[in-house]
Amino acid sequence: QAYRYRRDDMIAVNYSTARRSFKDYCDKVVDNDETVIVTRKKDKNVVIISEERYSEMEKAERNADGIDKLD
Repeated sequence: QAYRYRRDDMIAVNYSTARRSFKDYCDKVVDNDETVIVTRKKDKNVVIISEERYSEMEKAERNADGIDKLD
């Protein structure tokens, strides 16, 4: 059974659905700035985000680490 849940800028799909339509979900992530959560058994879920968003998150984490070191 395909499972798809949408909340604003987040989509949750089960593994089988994501696998079947992987290119489509990757396009949504990159073209529409979506976040895709791939649900798996035993709560071993994964999140697909764009490289751009990942880089922004990494930069924010580095900046936060730098601010912490100043304290």
